Amino acid sequence: MLDNNGNSTVLLQANIGVIDANPSSTAGVISIMCQLNEFVPRQGDVVRVVAAHGDCVAVERMIDAKRARATDMTSLSRLQGLEPVPQEFHHRGVMLQVGNNFLSLFNIVRM
Repeated sequence: MLDNNGNSTVLLQANIGVIDANPSSTAGVISIMCQLNEFVPRQGDVVRVVAAHGDCVAVERMIDAKRARATDMTSLSRLQGLEPVPQEFHHRGVMLQVGNNFLSLFNIVRM
């Protein structure tokens, strides 16, 4: 598969199961990110950055976890392969509401 720049991309899908850690604590998020970090492509100490999607609170916790590990020796232990990316889970619902509001307005205007 090729991306927009003509570079080849590989999609990896893996079942990681259930991670037994508390996502509400920094220690739990570090544990979760360390387990996710095992799936990050790397060559020696050089890691490729992959997106770690989450809602706004999860992204904030992932940033805190990366800050907590910022002084570790390797890029892998610093969790540099995981880049927190916000994902709005309610985006589809909001867009449906905007569409419904627009259609309601349009119907009122047509009358």
